[in-house]
Amino acid sequence: MNNVIKKLIVLGLSSFILPCIAFPQDVELDKVIVTPYRYEESLNKTASDASVISTSYIKNSNAKSVVEVLRSIPGVAVRDYYGNGTQASVDIAGFGEQAALNVLVLVDGRRLNDIDLSGADWSQIYLDQVERIEIIRGGSGGVIYGDNASSGVINIITKKGSGKPKVNLGIVYGSYDMNKQRLSLGGGIDNKLSYYLSGERDSTNGYRNNSFYKAGNFTSNLEYKFSNELSASFNSGFNASTYGLPGALFQTDIDQHNRRYARFGDDHANKKDYYFLMGPKINLSDMGTLDMGFSFRHKNNDSYYLTSMKSSDFGGVQRDAVTTLGLTPKYVLGNSIVNHDNKFIMGIDYYRSDYHSNSFALSNNSLVNFTGIRKTSLSSYLQDEFSIFEKLALVGGYRYEAVRYAFNFHDSPIPPTLPSPDQDTKLRANQWASNYGLVYTYQEDSSLFLDAGRSYRFPEIDEFNFFDSNFARQLNTDLKSQSAITYQAGVRHKFSDRIRASFSLFRMNVKDELYFNATGGATGFGQNENYDKTVHEGIDSSLDIKLNDLVILSGTYTFTNAYFDGGPFDKNKIPLVPQHKGSIGLRFLLPNNITLNVIDTYVGKKYALNDQANAYSQLNGYLVVDTNLSWRHKDLTVTFAINNLLDKQYSEYAGVQLSDGARFYYPSPERNFTLKAEYTF
Repeated sequence: MNNVIKKLIVLGLSSFILPCIAFPQDVELDKVIVTPYRYEESLNKTASDASVISTSYIKNSNAKSVVEVLRSIPGVAVRDYYGNGTQASVDIAGFGEQAALNVLVLVDGRRLNDIDLSGADWSQIYLDQVERIEIIRGGSGGVIYGDNASSGVINIITKKGSGKPKVNLGIVYGSYDMNKQRLSLGGGIDNKLSYYLSGERDSTNGYRNNSFYKAGNFTSNLEYKFSNELSASFNSGFNASTYGLPGALFQTDIDQHNRRYARFGDDHANKKDYYFLMGPKINLSDMGTLDMGFSFRHKNNDSYYLTSMKSSDFGGVQRDAVTTLGLTPKYVLGNSIVNHDNKFIMGIDYYRSDYHSNSFALSNNSLVNFTGIRKTSLSSYLQDEFSIFEKLALVGGYRYEAVRYAFNFHDSPIPPTLPSPDQDTKLRANQWASNYGLVYTYQEDSSLFLDAGRSYRFPEIDEFNFFDSNFARQLNTDLKSQSAITYQAGVRHKFSDRIRASFSLFRMNVKDELYFNATGGATGFGQNENYDKTVHEGIDSSLDIKLNDLVILSGTYTFTNAYFDGGPFDKNKIPLVPQHKGSIGLRFLLPNNITLNVIDTYVGKKYALNDQANAYSQLNGYLVVDTNLSWRHKDLTVTFAINNLLDKQYSEYAGVQLSDGARFYYPSPERNFTLKAEYTF
């Protein structure tokens, strides 16, 4: 019997033979979510595989960031390069290296994904400001949200104020000189004004050398109700941070030094990011509601490659800036049709992003290149949710999106004798999405669902880049946008008030999947290309059992089979995608308001980055155990947590250098501790 099967059997058996300890898997099956349809709907009535991570789950976890909360959720794989959340990606349905570009991340409905390869900036979201996290798996979100929603959507809902003013103070200290302080104020006035203000300071030296992170953050969430017909909201945020870039480690680096070593001891980045989201909401009574959303975001990111590019003239300092404007009006009508419940939504999404990047040589601070790119997208969508019978609902929708890229590249010749022509080019592309689903609510809080849909992803702005045989930058105008057909079927079943379970099957047939070929291009140094066809299929499941009034047990299991369908890698596995992932949650209550939580998370073997040929042995799987002990007294809560209790040495992200077969790793933190105190008055 191989090790994977043994570990899965142990994981499964432990959930039934350890009934005296349990952990709350607050991924609830009956709460209201907004992600699938862009309006409020019961999760049990959605025709897609979805989960909600509640406030209580977040509080009972050891997580210090949003990406850490997602680790134990079924169907979700997390890869955090440095262990501090500054460089991280979340994978749904097994997209490996390009996962961050296939999962759309929203904060209160605002897109967080950048237009370049960086994906979503997770460090912008502070966990203590989060009310709940909504996850929809598969491509059914493509109709409502469009680009980047290929494999799933994660919508993060932030806290709002109500009632009497409440002040919340939070302090966290931990390993690697981590310290965090937070102050928030929330409340409401006369059922008209709702306000929530939060400020936070965060600092850590990080597990590895030069993996420090220091940041300050402020957010506001304001709503005002002028009348029953008119209300308005204004959300804003500012984040300033500086963090280290220690780089990957080869095995020789680990052998010669240790896992905490930094190859690039002086590389670092500074970032400033601010946004606001505002708009009125008009209630037209029987004629529906109209939302006029307007958003603005500006981000500066300055990167200093003082070690990795010390002797290079290709640009050791990079200064990037992105400004994004969004206009997203939507109309929702909830009137019945011939005594059948019906909800209809239609809207327009317009985004304009301006990207500017300047590179400077370290040796003489001369300008190496400057870039200006504008990406404009305009899309329209509509979707209808119709109750055929009282317990059976049909969902159908369509979206069309057109994008325009305007590139403006200016390179200085390196060396000066080689030609380096400017690139001033415009490209256009368009795509469409559709979705059809059925959901049958056969009893209270239990339902069956079927879903089929088409989703897509456009290339990010820097995926078009490549270097020709003269090392001059060019644009790959043959690069295609990818599309996917997704099928889902599942059940959410409430056996009783004490036992709930969910189970779903999915299959995605992806055409022209975008990826980075590490040996592609004229120089052999790599180029972004399209696979012919790939398949992503698997199982997501969860089980929650309340054994008695004091004990709750939970478990999750995900099987993901992601492989190439045709071409030179036919039937090979896609790198960085584990086939098996599971978790066992344990929680029990002790006297004097003391709670003990334990969660085991297992991630199976996977092929390393760049190993599409599956020519090298797989990276080892790992089992990580986290635990915490929490004490509550009136408005004071104190929690002591141990992360990676068994001191497992592992890497969530690793790859292989194809030129010599050498592996490189981004080591994850070993055993570490946090102490958190929170007081509300």
